This record gives sequence, structure tokens and C-alpha cells, in this order.
Amino acid sequence: MSSFWIRSSKFDFWWFIAPLLFPPLIAFFIPNDYLSQQQKDIFPWSWILIVLTIDVAHVYSTVYKTYFNPTAKEKHRLKLIALPILVWIIGALIYSQSSRFFWSVVAYFAVFHFVRQQYGFFRLYSIKSIATQTQKRVLNCCIYAVMLIPILIWHVRGQRNFNWMTEGDFFYFPSSTLEPILQVLFAAIVIFYCLLEIRLKKENKALNVPRILLTLSTAFSYYVAIVVTNNDFLFSLINVIGHGIPYMALVWWSEKKSLNETSPSLLKIVLSKWGFILFYLIIFAMAYFEEALWDALVFREKPLPFGWTYQFLSEIKDSIVLIIVVPLLIMPQIVHYILDGYIWKNKQNKTFISST
Repeated sequence: MSSFWIRSSKFDFWWFIAPLLFPPLIAFFIPNDYLSQQQKDIFPWSWILIVLTIDVAHVYSTVYKTYFNPTAKEKHRLKLIALPILVWIIGALIYSQSSRFFWSVVAYFAVFHFVRQQYGFFRLYSIKSIATQTQKRVLNCCIYAVMLIPILIWHVRGQRNFNWMTEGDFFYFPSSTLEPILQVLFAAIVIFYCLLEIRLKKENKALNVPRILLTLSTAFSYYVAIVVTNNDFLFSLINVIGHGIPYMALVWWSEKKSLNETSPSLLKIVLSKWGFILFYLIIFAMAYFEEALWDALVFREKPLPFGWTYQFLSEIKDSIVLIIVVPLLIMPQIVHYILDGYIWKNKQNKTFISST
């Protein structure tokens, strides 16, 4: 039986599984005094190390599969030009009606993106797995359930000390009766999933270890980040690391696999053995520039990393101007969400899987 791993057991574990598994484990060993100080608002340095360097940076890694990829750029030139403009216009229309509803749309779009990414990894690990159509559908339901149930528990609990985007971006429906049901359902699905994988192992004489690790680590990280803890720092740590690092690693590896003699020199450099350093520095620079504009023009909350921009840029207080600026600044993030739904949908995904 061929390996189920995408590249190799070592590469996949440290880049795709460990970012999901270790942050929630670490959470139980962080001193309570340190956590209590970041219960509702994380420290500036925490924000820089978690949100800026991972979450925002990973958004821009999409450019390597689109705007920096000659084949994709040539094939989808019109879409790559029109999409950001369309996103900006629609965002401005929504924001002009309600800023709160605007952030709610962005938040739920982000949730959809996070959930779909894990499903994407799950599908990659299922390519070589033998199962009936019914078993495949049930497996797919399991990976969705272990993410969506903790998010539903969040909704029935109401406002927490953390938010997906901004305070009040979710529509809550508090219920003391629904939460216990969801808790039991979550545990039942995890157990059922494990039993199904055991059955598939008996039927096919092969245990899909990476898929099991991915599913259980995803369930663990979502449950700890959202249900067990109620802390902004822990939610950011677990949620961001488990999402951003695997995505950047997959982009780097998948583009490296598609390199050829006609590839641009920049791609040959950033996709070389040590080129991942430049690969990351480029997208980090983009992330820093975006967040500097957010802070200088809109929020004015992070003088530590961006205070130097205050002497050059004035805070925008005109609501009309904000209708233009806020959707423009959020546009790279939304474009990333939309493009991510297409750039992995091709038959070449099978070539990502190791054959060793």
C-alpha cells in the first residue's frame, strides 16, 4: 500500500499535524497569571508573534499560486484582476449599510475558510484510501462536525472573551439546553470516527495514520480553543498556528513540486532548499504593510510595531472615507478566501501525495 502522507511522515507531522496538536497541549502548561493578563486582549508582542507573523502572513502566501505563478496568471488573468475590484465594491456596499454586519460577513466567511481548509487536508489524506461512497460521505461529515460543533457551542454560550474578528461579529442564540446535547454529540462523533477508521483498517489492511492524526488533532484544537478555554491569547495561539503554518507549508511544497526550467528566477530562489526564508519574508513584508495601514488609518491600537507611521498617516474619522478604506484593506483577506476555494481544485493534487 502506498503511503498516505502528502510528502513524508516527518514533513507532514511537523508542518501539518504538530501545529494543530501542540498549541492546545502547551495551553495547559502556561502560567495562569500570564493568561489572566491576556484574557480579553493579548499583549502587543503576542499579537505580533501570532497574528501578524502567521495569520496575516499566510493570507499573502496565496500569491505564489496565483499572481506569482506565470501559468495561473496567464490562464486566469481577467479573474485575478477583476476579483479584487469586485470584492472591494461589494464590501463598500455592505459597509455603507452597516459596519457591524460587514464584520459579521467577514467573520463567517473566515470561519468557512478555516473549516474548508481542514476539509481540504482531509481530502488530500483520503486520496489513496479505499472506501465506499457511503463511508466517504460519513468520513467527510466527521471532519466537518468536529469543527462545526465547537463553533455551535460558542454560539449557544454567547459572547466570549475572544472574537473571530471583532466584538459582536457573531449572531448568538444562548441556550442552556442545547450545549449539553452538542457536547455529547461531539464526543459521540469522535468515538464513531475512530471506530470507522478501525473498520476501514480491517477491510483494507491499511491504517490511514495521517488522516486519523489530522482529524483528531483538529477536533482537539477546536474543542480546547473554543470550548475548554475562554481566553483571547489561547484562542489566537491555537486557532492561528493550526491554520496558518500548515497552509504556508503546503503552498511552498506544492509550488516546489511544480517547478520547471521555465519557472521565473524568483520562484526558483524562494522554492529552493533554504529559499523558504525569502518565501516567508516577502509575504511577511506584505502583511506588515497591510497591518501598518490598518493601525495608522483605522484602529490606532498598536503603537509598538506601527507607531512610526502615525507621523506620516492621519487617522480616518470621516465615515464616508471609511466606507472606501475599510473594504479596501480587508480585500486581500477576502480574495485569499475566494481564491483558496479554487487553486487546490485540480487533478494535480494527487501528485502532492508521496508514493514512497
